Amino acid sequence: MKRRRLMKAAGALGVLGAGTGSQFLGENIDLAAAQEEDGTDTSESDDAYEVDTVVESTPENVVWGAIDPTKEPVERVESGSVVQIETISHEGILEDQPGPEEFFTNAGIPESDILEDQVRVYEEVPHDGGGPHVVTGPVYIEDAEPGDVLEVEVLDIDFRVPYGANTMRQRKGGLPSEFTWNDSEVIEFDLERGVAELSDTTEIPLEPFQGIMAVGPTMTTGRVNSVPPGPFGGNIDIQGTGIGTTLYFPVFVPGALFFTGDGHALQGNGEVDLTALETSLSPTFRFTLHKNAQQMDWPIAETDEDVYVMGINDDLDNAMEQALREAISLLVHQKDMTPTEAYRLLSLAGDFNVSQIVDINKGIHGKIPKGIFTDGFEIDPQTLGESF
Repeated sequence: MKRRRLMKAAGALGVLGAGTGSQFLGENIDLAAAQEEDGTDTSESDDAYEVDTVVESTPENVVWGAIDPTKEPVERVESGSVVQIETISHEGILEDQPGPEEFFTNAGIPESDILEDQVRVYEEVPHDGGGPHVVTGPVYIEDAEPGDVLEVEVLDIDFRVPYGANTMRQRKGGLPSEFTWNDSEVIEFDLERGVAELSDTTEIPLEPFQGIMAVGPTMTTGRVNSVPPGPFGGNIDIQGTGIGTTLYFPVFVPGALFFTGDGHALQGNGEVDLTALETSLSPTFRFTLHKNAQQMDWPIAETDEDVYVMGINDDLDNAMEQALREAISLLVHQKDMTPTEAYRLLSLAGDFNVSQIVDINKGIHGKIPKGIFTDGFEIDPQTLGESF
């Protein structure tokens, strides 16, 4: 189904509250009405777009714990389509938790603010994957074939609920020997001010993004645990890849098969205690297929300010080496540098950070600032290429 025209420049949209598809127990929230009350301009503009399709996070549209290229597509769209995808958080429905209603009401959340589809997934969907995440998809992009590149623009992210949860679990996280117990904290949001209220004296700005954005792994790889990221993307958990980010994925299977989940209201680099501030989000994506492109090895991302490369490995040193090679390769292919020139530039201007240390395969992301190039730097998806 089609939705009304929305504004692409969505800083206000992301913090105005529940998304257009939000449905709490006993309550529907309409973002358009909220915008009218707030005075936000919803008229058409050069930055406006129209949502072509909404994928709901109903039991038949999700996988619990896995990214599964054998799952029947939940939607088929053409290149250029704009798709809103509802997602639900896994926090509150895992086996070490009492179920969403008890988990959240015990923390002071009104029952009316608990998503119906989260309750349905808890009751109806088997948790038959190795990971904790509830992943919505796949969305099949027509004509996508192995060897193509799929461009995914993050146009908007709506909060579906005004709260999130952070959970540390026994002998997991960055200090498994010191933290040997489970501990969950439900944290409420002030969506009007765009902050998470940790205490009376501490609040953190909301910066929502999807922890999991993925294409289907190869059919020989098959169904994979939702936790470790890989060449297909997956649980990349990179802070800053929210509204305004464009990601580029190598296509491994017909239709590309895009999945998303693991909504984060915010996250620090490292995600050190195991989880971010986990919440239920409705991201809106535009999918653009690039045919006859040079084959790329790993996903990359860009914002208006930076280009992101990824290094993913079970050893953090190896992840750093991979991220560095990917960054050199990007500059060789995109800026016509020699490897030596790229290596030097990255030592002077690159910014490499630990994405996360808790997802089996650890992550490093490298940022290359666009502003250092006097001739600009916009990604050409046709020439991303393999490693140098």
